[in-house]
Amino acid sequence: MEIDIVKYLPVATAILSVTLGYMFGIRTKKNDRLVQFTQENMKEVFSPMYHEMRKIISDSVKPRDREQLLDAFFEKYLANNTSIYKLGNLELVDTFYELSENYRQFKLLRDEGLWKEILWEFKNTLYYKVKEGYRNSTNLLYREFKWQQYIQTKPYWKRFYFESMKFLFETVKGINVISALLVYFSGFFKLLGRGLFPKDFWLFSLMLLGLSLFASLILIMPNIQYITLTSNSKDSFSRKVMKKHFPNILAKWDGLFLKKDYTTVPKMYEKRLFEEE
Repeated sequence: MEIDIVKYLPVATAILSVTLGYMFGIRTKKNDRLVQFTQENMKEVFSPMYHEMRKIISDSVKPRDREQLLDAFFEKYLANNTSIYKLGNLELVDTFYELSENYRQFKLLRDEGLWKEILWEFKNTLYYKVKEGYRNSTNLLYREFKWQQYIQTKPYWKRFYFESMKFLFETVKGINVISALLVYFSGFFKLLGRGLFPKDFWLFSLMLLGLSLFASLILIMPNIQYITLTSNSKDSFSRKVMKKHFPNILAKWDGLFLKKDYTTVPKMYEKRLFEEE
């Protein structure tokens, strides 16, 4: 069955224009405000809270010191001038207040069962959520930090090339999403027998999705540096692919070329058994 592509181009172009206009235009102000709030939240609550909690749950902390750290932790974030609300997550804030109330009960009763419950919730619920927020905030603020450092050291024509490839890559990713939605809705209404979309528009949407996916694959290579530098992960994009699909080959590669040499590592301090701390 032949498809008259020209007939459907105005419809597809209008949908793509509106959606891409929203993605790259209207959302800009909201994103700017989000970044501003995230910077403030990161500095005043997420970063200090996350690192205080890391110290509290550390195995090296003595029981007495751990309780004193907990005393200081709850006293700080329950004060009149607390910044706890800047977590921006009511579920997380409620979890904190519930845990603080349980800790207050423990200080009165000194019950070991209550203590174990508090520490479990502290580590596996509150700390987990704060850590997740901390990492998400870091990723939002610094996702393109290494990428911008990389391209700013290049000549202007290279910067133009890299930014152009990045724009095309991100645009095509947006077209992929829109095309998939067009395929879904046009196919859904076609099954229902509703004439919301022109005849054969489903096939046109499917063709558009195939072309955009093919374009995405082509654009991966010129954007490999962008993908790697914006991943904010210990593993590069290529290593992630290898780890997922070819773990045995990656292990052999690491064994050949990534051997660790410990000969230059400074010696460990040998603490005496009865040495004062």
